[in-house]
Amino acid sequence: MLNNVLLDKASGLFIVIFGVLVLTFSLIHLVPGDPVEVMLGESVTQTDRQALRADLGLDQPLIKQFGGYLNSVAHGDFGLSIHTKTPISQLIKTHYPATLKLALLALFIGASIGIPLGIYVALKAGKWQDFAITIISVRLSAMPAFWLGPILMLVFAVWLGWLPVSGMDRGTSIILPALTLGLGLSAILTRMTRTSLLEVLNDDYIRTARAKGVKETTVILRHALRAALLPIITIVGLQMGSLLAGAVITETIFSWDGIGRLLVESIEKRDYPVTQACVLVVALSYVLVNALTDIIYRLADPRIKFGGNA
Repeated sequence: MLNNVLLDKASGLFIVIFGVLVLTFSLIHLVPGDPVEVMLGESVTQTDRQALRADLGLDQPLIKQFGGYLNSVAHGDFGLSIHTKTPISQLIKTHYPATLKLALLALFIGASIGIPLGIYVALKAGKWQDFAITIISVRLSAMPAFWLGPILMLVFAVWLGWLPVSGMDRGTSIILPALTLGLGLSAILTRMTRTSLLEVLNDDYIRTARAKGVKETTVILRHALRAALLPIITIVGLQMGSLLAGAVITETIFSWDGIGRLLVESIEKRDYPVTQACVLVVALSYVLVNALTDIIYRLADPRIKFGGNA
């Protein structure tokens, strides 16, 4: 049973990654613009353009280019950047840790704020605290990063001067981009924790625990929260994947040198191999995070078995 499930997951992973490769390769070649023109400019001769196109393999049919790319990826070789001639694997190793660090800190901020706040408003359900925090969380979750980021930058970097405006030169440079991502996540987790906790607070075993004189803190944290944990794990897992994928805008705003910014730069330069590698890494990260979420499911609730049988 376990081997069959693992085989199914591996098959699903292969299909997703192959689909990402096909879509990325197709769409990126439909984007207007020529990487040869970007690299050489408009003043060079047609002979120089053709020579560079042949050197980069861009004169071959698309199906042959895609076949060569698949073969290289299968051997763990992403090739060279068209623009800088730098090995793409080296670019990924340089930029991906910065994105991962940013995403993990944003996740920590979101969970540290959202889960305790969700517990609080669940216990204050129907009161003014519940309504006020719910309204704030709804508005906060609706704020896009390209709006929230500059507002935080204006307040904490320009007006107050507490934090750097952008870049990665100082240790505190990560705070503003992490807050930009983490605050939106905290709003989502607040509402999800509240909803999930309210569903279990009136269950029989909760009333029994209270009737036995168990401390309210123990009832909430040990019994109710544990039962309400699965939907929260779902959101955290999905949002971690979204943070890795959605850090593109935030990294661009704050000049954070991660995989998102590398992706934007490669698209602007029509650097096809780098763009494909970045999208592949982000997609693979998303899938692996979802697989990790499944494992945490089984640790949080032993009733969940492989294959979906209780």
